[in-house]
Amino acid sequence: MIGDESDHPAPYDVCTTALDWAREREYAGWDPYDGLNSPYAGPFGKHWFTRLVWMHAVNSFPATLHRHLSIPEERNPKGIALFALAHLELHEATGEDDHLDRAEQLLDWLDEYRSPVYETACWGYNFDWQNARKFFLPAYHPSVVVTVFAAQAFVRHHRLTGDEHSLAVAEEACEFIRTEINTRTIDGHEAYTYTTDDEFVVINVNALAARLFALVAAQTDSDDLMSRADELVAFVLSAQEESGAWHYSMPADGSPISHDNFHTGFVLESLREYLDAGGDVSGTETAYERGLAFYREHLFEPDGAPKFEHDQSYPRDAHAAAQSILTFVRDGGETSLAMAEKVLDWTIENLFDEEGYFYRQQGRFLDDTTPYMRWSQAWMCYAMAAMVRRRSQTRLD
Repeated sequence: MIGDESDHPAPYDVCTTALDWAREREYAGWDPYDGLNSPYAGPFGKHWFTRLVWMHAVNSFPATLHRHLSIPEERNPKGIALFALAHLELHEATGEDDHLDRAEQLLDWLDEYRSPVYETACWGYNFDWQNARKFFLPAYHPSVVVTVFAAQAFVRHHRLTGDEHSLAVAEEACEFIRTEINTRTIDGHEAYTYTTDDEFVVINVNALAARLFALVAAQTDSDDLMSRADELVAFVLSAQEESGAWHYSMPADGSPISHDNFHTGFVLESLREYLDAGGDVSGTETAYERGLAFYREHLFEPDGAPKFEHDQSYPRDAHAAAQSILTFVRDGGETSLAMAEKVLDWTIENLFDEEGYFYRQQGRFLDDTTPYMRWSQAWMCYAMAAMVRRRSQTRLD
């Protein structure tokens, strides 16, 4: 057992309990955004507005509608990647081969269930997704975000085991993003859009792509791939505000979200990993520290509860909690690690059910206690596993 330093259950114990809960269900479950998987959604699927209304009605209804709407419990490729990353983190922390075996089983599934739309390695969600009026993404059609997290799991496996096939899959994923994802020129920067066909430029999407390129470049000594990572980081830095914050998308005046918690965490963690992988765009370290300061000061309550946006406390979401733990653990500074501990303690106390699963979120008046497999369970398993690994490294140091 990995030791604990608080009054709450040890992260290793909670993490393995949560992973066992997911494995007993074959890592399959519901998602907040899978409403269009309902057999009753057919009449709503022909127009962007009716798709959006149906999807958000299912997502926002104060009681879970999934069972009543016969929405199937399925594996989500992004969720599978997160569970694989969690097992890889625990394998590195403990040396237990069982965690490596389970990670490799999940990676084998990801390798088999790539998006069927393209020949190169890429992945999409297991449900139709309408993103406001920006774009419609059919089930299993690839996006940058899902592809990045799947590829990241393969990179991590390669780094731990030296497996060349995993590195080759990650290289393929980079090639897919570079050749198939649409781009737009924003303030002189060639930025990626969310998918292969849309025009929507999201800041964290480009940060995530830069992180993946830098991680793969560090393993392959690819100057070309690192150069593209540099270009994307330059774009991300250009979008940072004086406060240190980032809007969700560019141009900022059209962003549907201001400064929210987990997307900011994506950007910060990506910049940290880019730097650690050898990225050296001028000003990145300074921008990262400014962003991290804004993040700590404006996106958390004093007790560690993650705020949804800088000016909106609720809902307090498991996804935001998980990403903040990952962000602070990746930073590794004393203040950040203390923040990670505080967020984890709050999350276990407020969002964890002793049966083994995490609730989605705590609301101002109503809580969503649905055990969403990707949104809350996979993310929290990954975050806790990262905490376990960090604690094991601290003891070795």
